[in-house]
Amino acid sequence: MEEEFHPIGRVIKPHGVRGKVKIDYYGETASRFPYRRIFIRDLTGKPTPFEVLEVIPHPPRFILKLKGIETIEEAEPLLGREVLLPRRDFPPLQEDEFYWFEIIGMAVETETGRRIGRVKGIFPTGANDVYIVQGKRREIFLPAIEPVIREIDRQKKVIRVAWMEGLWEEEDEV
Repeated sequence: MEEEFHPIGRVIKPHGVRGKVKIDYYGETASRFPYRRIFIRDLTGKPTPFEVLEVIPHPPRFILKLKGIETIEEAEPLLGREVLLPRRDFPPLQEDEFYWFEIIGMAVETETGRRIGRVKGIFPTGANDVYIVQGKRREIFLPAIEPVIREIDRQKKVIRVAWMEGLWEEEDEV
């Protein structure tokens, strides 16, 4: 059985000339990067392991020194690639917690079953996350707060939401 990998960030640019790379980190906090082994897909799509030798917080990003990447020329082929972890390396969640990779791609419906769209991204605001939903007419920004998000069904991959004034119009529903 093939191991399941999920993105935790993206290499965005080299940092200096000694092979360090700057990454956008998808994690909840940009103050800590707890992983000592990451994976980056090679040109064939195969996840290649890298040992993390050094982590430098650069909020909201991190600068990583990876074993085997010693020069800017060796770092450049990694640019734009996703940083991955095997599912087994993710920390356990509490009962009503979700990883972003679980939320992205989920369908979004009203409590009455009318379709609004699909989650295409998430951004943190400090107070709460905001789900970016690609709707029929436009992007809809839903705060991930209990009055709006009523249920997240992992099995059906559906988020049920309550209408709140200003979030979307009836014309946005399918």
